[in-house]
Order: sequence, then structure tokens, then C-alpha cells
Amino acid sequence: MKLEEKIAKLEQYATDMEQKDIPLEEALKIFQESVQLAQECIQTLNDCNGKLTVLTEQVKGLTDEK
Repeated sequence: MKLEEKIAKLEQYATDMEQKDIPLEEALKIFQESVQLAQECIQTLNDCNGKLTVLTEQVKGLTDEK
């Protein structure tokens, strides 16, 4: 699942939890899935940040050589 899809799913879970009368067991399941999705999103964003940092340093190194 792509990052954007995970974020959309998290938003849907939040809306469902706010607007629906959900049984406790289902609410707990949704919460657990939300935590897992959030962790995956954070990991994806951290990975992207690391790649951007490396690329930025590479570009900086190229411009410093001139």
C-alpha cells in the first residue's frame, strides 16, 4: 500500500471512530490497525528524509567543488 493510501485509510479510521457508534472490540481493532499504519507511514517518511539528506549532501558537495 502506498503512503498516500495509508494516510487516506488513517483519515477514514479517524472519521469512523468520531462519527460511528462502534463496539469496543471493533474500535480496538481499528485503533491497533491505525497504530500499525501510522508506524509504517513514519518509517516511510524517515526513509525518504534519509534519502533526501544524502542527495542534498551530494549536491552540496558538487557545488562546493566549483
